[in-house]
Amino acid sequence: MFHGGHSPLAMGIPLLMGIGYGAYAAFMARAGGPADYTQLWLAVASGIGFAALMYVILFTQRALSRELRAPLWGAFLGSAVGFLRGLGDFSIYRSAGFGLVIGAAVTVVLYYWWHTHEQPSDTSSA
Repeated sequence: MFHGGHSPLAMGIPLLMGIGYGAYAAFMARAGGPADYTQLWLAVASGIGFAALMYVILFTQRALSRELRAPLWGAFLGSAVGFLRGLGDFSIYRSAGFGLVIGAAVTVVLYYWWHTHEQPSDTSSA
């Protein structure tokens, strides 16, 4: 069941992050008002979606090059942050802009990190 060197703990990380993301999404949508079933369904749907996408990215990222992996994480986290910001009392433009800034920053930082810390898979000299 845990192939590719993934531990049971690694399987739980997307689940825990999804629960936290869903809870925060419901908190942002509530805006200080009373809780209702709409926020519950928002929490469940956004938490499941976040956890599923994170699971897919985490367990398939080694098949991608760092040039594709960094923008994938940037797009994922930028859109997640933009969505949460959009649940607050912010305009759609401000939320999208904030998500773009976060996504670009994540892309740059992760590309730099993987470029300086990973060994190239092709060690043959030309």
